[in-house]
Amino acid sequence: MEQQEAETRKLTPKQVHDTLMSFGVSDLDAGLVADCLNVGKSTTWMNSDPVASDAPEKIAAFLKQHGYGFEITITPVKMGKYIWDVKKHGSRQ
Repeated sequence: MEQQEAETRKLTPKQVHDTLMSFGVSDLDAGLVADCLNVGKSTTWMNSDPVASDAPEKIAAFLKQHGYGFEITITPVKMGKYIWDVKKHGSRQ
């Protein structure tokens, strides 16, 4: 079982990017998330790229399925903008 889990974690940043885009995430946001997961860093940003309404749930399931120790929160704010918060579990950011 552990070997299978380790294998599922070995996604390339491109695979992560493409998967997130299939969930209704923009190219820019998918790239930023893929980079965070690849490098292991927490970060926050805001932009106006649209996000599919079911994307947060799909992203959470994807992170859990592949054993990423991250939580991603997407918060809609004024004027059609979204705040993305990518947090590594245990991070105080």
